Amino acid sequence: MHRHELVFEQTRTTILIGRGLIGRGHELLVTDAGLVPDQRIYLAIDAGPERIVADRHGRLLEAALEAQGGVARGIFEAAESAKSMETVERIWDDLLQVGMDRRGLLVAIGGGIVCDVAGFAASGWMRGIDLVLAPTTLLCMVDAAIGGKTGVNRPLANGGLGKNLVGAFWPAKLVICDCDVLATLGPREFRAGLAECLKHALIDGEESLVAFERDLPSVLERNPETLPDFVARSAGVKVSIVQRDPRESGDRALLNLGHTYAHALESQVDLELLHGEAVALGLVAACRAASAAGLLSGRELENRVTGLLDRCGLPTCIPAGGSADLGALREVMRLDKKSLGGQIRLVLPRAVGQIEVVDGLADEVVDAGWAAILRAE
Repeated sequence: MHRHELVFEQTRTTILIGRGLIGRGHELLVTDAGLVPDQRIYLAIDAGPERIVADRHGRLLEAALEAQGGVARGIFEAAESAKSMETVERIWDDLLQVGMDRRGLLVAIGGGIVCDVAGFAASGWMRGIDLVLAPTTLLCMVDAAIGGKTGVNRPLANGGLGKNLVGAFWPAKLVICDCDVLATLGPREFRAGLAECLKHALIDGEESLVAFERDLPSVLERNPETLPDFVARSAGVKVSIVQRDPRESGDRALLNLGHTYAHALESQVDLELLHGEAVALGLVAACRAASAAGLLSGRELENRVTGLLDRCGLPTCIPAGGSADLGALREVMRLDKKSLGGQIRLVLPRAVGQIEVVDGLADEVVDAGWAAILRAE
C-alpha cells in the first residue's frame, strides 16, 4: 500500500493507495482518520452507472462500517446538473434528520462530482465536520479527491454551466484509493481519468512522461499490479504541488494546465463531454496556444501529446457533429476562477516539466488554441 501525507495548513490528509482497501474501511477510519466508537457517520454514495457504485462498492463500505452502528446514508446521481446547491442542501437536510453534530463524519464514496459536493456540504455543516473520501474513478483518485477543493456549479446567463464557481477549501482527513474498484469503471470513464494523469506527467517532467508512456499499455489493460503504482505516481505529483501552495497563490495554478479551455468546453452542455475528455482537448489547445505565444517552437510537443491522447482513446478535437460558439467560449474563459479583472490567463507549456501561468495574451493566441480543437486539421 502506498501512503502520501499532505499537510494543508492546520489539517493533515492521509492518502492511501492500494488494493482491497474499501473492505478495511472501519479499520482505516480508526487508524488514519481518528474514528471513535460513538462518532456518527453519514455516507454520501454515488449511484454510479447502473448503480454499480451503490450496489457494490457502497455496500461493501457499509458492511465494513457495521461495527460503528447507526451509519446513515444518501445515494446521489453523479451528473454535472446535480453538482448544485440543491444537492448540498439535500445532504444538509439528511444530516439534520439524523442529528449529526460537530463531531460527525461525512464519508463520500464515488466519483469527483459526489466527492466535491459532499466536501462542500461537510465544510458548511455546523461550520465544518470531518470528511473522508473513497474515490471510485481514476480521475478522482489522482486529482479531485486530493487538495481540499470542493464546490458546485452555477448556471450562466447564456444557458451554460459555470464550473465550480461556488465552493470552499475543505481537505479530507483521509482519502482511500482502492484500485480494485477501477475494474468496474466504464471504459469511457476510465480513459477520461488518463487525461489528468498525462497532465501530471507533463507538469512533473520528462522522467514522469516516459514512465506514463511505458506503463500505458498495462494501464489500459487495467493490470491490477500496475494500477496502484501508476495511481500513486500521478497522485504524488499533485500532492507535492499542493503541499507547497495549498490555496493556489502560486505553483498550484500549474495544475490548471489545459483547464481554462476545458471548463469553457464543459459549459457547452450539448457537447456532453466528461471532464477528462474536456481536459484532453484543453491539453491540445494549450500546446497550440503556447506555440502561437512563442513559448514552444513548432508542434513537436503538441504532436507527442496528441499521439498519447490517441493511444488513451481520448478526443483531440470536438466530436463529429459537435459545434461550439467561439464568442460564448471566450466569455466563459473570462469568468474562469483563474482570470483576473476579466483578463484571460492560461497555463501553458514551454517544455515538458516547464509549465507557466501566462497573462495578457492576445486574442489570436487564445483563438489559436481553439482552432486546434474546434476542427480537425
